[in-house]
Formats: sequence, C-alpha cells, structure tokens
Amino acid sequence: MVKNTLRKTVNRAVRRDFSRFRASMYRKPQPEVWEASGRIHFYCCVFEYFQYNDQIPMKYYALLSSCRRPIYSLWETYLRYEHLSYLTWEDINGVIKMLLEKNRRASSERRLGDHGYDQNIAC
Repeated sequence: MVKNTLRKTVNRAVRRDFSRFRASMYRKPQPEVWEASGRIHFYCCVFEYFQYNDQIPMKYYALLSSCRRPIYSLWETYLRYEHLSYLTWEDINGVIKMLLEKNRRASSERRLGDHGYDQNIAC
C-alpha cells in the first residue's frame, strides 16, 4: 500500500512538473526554445522513464516523494555532475543514484527521516 502511494505521489509530481515545464516552453519565443532544447530533451526522457518503466526501485520513489519538482531536481543534479547522461533508463538511474548519494553525504551528520534521507536536503 505504501509502495503504491509513493509511486502515485511521485508520478503525479512528475506529470505536474513536466506539464508546467511544457507550458512554460510554449510561451517562450522560438530562439529561447531552441536554446532550451537540451533541457526539453532531458525533461521528455525523464518523463518517459517514469511513465513506462515499471522497474524503478522504491528507494528512488522514497527520495523523490519529497520533491515538489522531481524532474527539475534531477536536472540540477545532471548539470552539477558532468559525467552523467540521461539518454537511457540506466543513465537516468545514474542521475537518481547521484541525487541519492548527494543527499546521503549531506545528511550524514543530520538526523535522517523515515526513509533514510533528510527530506529537507533532497530537493
């Protein structure tokens, strides 16, 4: 039951984040959309990852459940670490793992939440 709730919460947040991003892109002039093409591609790949992948580990859902904008949080992680990619589901797993690891390192001296991560740092 908790697993399904986490999945629904994260998937709903992913859809909402993607929809808002897409709407913001529609309002931009063409040159700005062209400049943002890499980010658009990232958002589409991550959206499809959550839409079609039924093998996502629950620890990823637990981490991302505290994110208001999960795709944006992954985008920021991707930008911070140059070696990351997002073209395959395995690559997206790597971005999520990096966010999880970053969160674990940052919260190692803090009291951890119920899921083993500090919800204030995650996203």
